[in-house]
Amino acid sequence: MMQTVVILLLAIPVAPVLAIGSPAINATCAALTPSPGDYCLGFLSGDPAAMAATDARGVAAAAMNMTARKAASTSRVIADLVDELTICRGYYTTMVESLSGVLVDFRAGRFDNAALEKANKAGDQPMDCDKLLLQGNAHKNPFSKENGENDKLARLAVAITSLLARKRIVVG
Repeated sequence: MMQTVVILLLAIPVAPVLAIGSPAINATCAALTPSPGDYCLGFLSGDPAAMAATDARGVAAAAMNMTARKAASTSRVIADLVDELTICRGYYTTMVESLSGVLVDFRAGRFDNAALEKANKAGDQPMDCDKLLLQGNAHKNPFSKENGENDKLARLAVAITSLLARKRIVVG
């Protein structure tokens, strides 16, 4: 007897979760063709305004409000991403300028610490961009692959330039 009561008490909080949608949501979603069924029910059942709706008009208003909030949120992510990509563009501009300086030194046969420092500075830029995009407000990194490839290439170029500086190999 005690076990039955405990099981029933534990099941009570779960029951509302199992009952998806309100009558207005269920009727509205069922009337849609082609039927997005589960998505419609799941999407609208999570919104208090949609759950409180008494007809399709109320459900539609709730769906529009939810969509507007989601669109505004996406717009903020895009704005953040544009800002962060602008900073990344600056990182890559610095990288190109540093590498151009290294190439001038390289072609002149200079493999000193200044050239290596420029090369190292250039090598830091892709990962600075990567970190910014992952840790920034957008939390999106559409250039992870490119940043990784540029980082590897920059590290390789620095390693070879370092080798040349140590061995004073003349490239001709």
